[in-house]
Amino acid sequence: MTKKEVAKTGGTGVASYDYGQDAGAGFEGTSGADLSIPFLGILQSNSPQVEEKDPKGAESGMLFNTVTRELVGGDEGLAFLPCYKELAYVEWVPRDSGGGFVGLHLPESDEVKKAIADNGGAKIGRLKIGSNELIETHYVYGLVLDEGGAETKGFAVISFTSTKIKPYRDWLTAMYTIKGKPPMFANRARIRTVRQKNEHGSFYNFRIDPLNATWVESLISPTEQGALLDEARDFREMVVSGLAKAAFETQNVTGDGGVNAPSGDAEDAPF
Repeated sequence: MTKKEVAKTGGTGVASYDYGQDAGAGFEGTSGADLSIPFLGILQSNSPQVEEKDPKGAESGMLFNTVTRELVGGDEGLAFLPCYKELAYVEWVPRDSGGGFVGLHLPESDEVKKAIADNGGAKIGRLKIGSNELIETHYVYGLVLDEGGAETKGFAVISFTSTKIKPYRDWLTAMYTIKGKPPMFANRARIRTVRQKNEHGSFYNFRIDPLNATWVESLISPTEQGALLDEARDFREMVVSGLAKAAFETQNVTGDGGVNAPSGDAEDAPF
């Protein structure tokens, strides 16, 4: 391939060029601390992007990148390599009070312990810090891969709350129980969406499958694909060290559940 030729990345239609000696020019001194890890959310029927058709083509059930605003069809989904998981209790200003992300609280923090105690000792239900809501949230940071799962296209973080916690736990169990205990960042998955219903209505949830036929067949080979494994390990270390941070201010721009959902608060929303 010549320097002027275009290499198409799997299923995206996005071109990648070889800029030779100009590659990276202008980004001198840029580090992970300067970058925001986008959230990968699900568009629901009442998401602003769907109601306003912005970006063009937005439909319920699609995956949405909160920073790049890219759309991915929920049926085909995308290849994803999980690298690090984190449990936090997220403090939100209620929608009726203007809404908005406040911050994260560790499960063992005094604020969370008090909120649980005030809730009768139950972790499930409406937890509060003063007048703000506190939502149990599981985060999975990872690399977005090309269609074949061989090369990195970007990075993202997925948040799991409410009904989305079940597919997260099923995914975690599938990876954790593989014989030999491979690291999380050796497990390639395909992230899709699926339509579900509950007593509040219908909604789209995550469907997480192995990238290939089985989870074992989806593992990265440390001998044949060591470079990809190194990328995943490096990304994990950047997240753990705090050099790469999620764009938390964008995590609910789709209105996909949580206390700021257009359809209501955490207890009223169907998702």
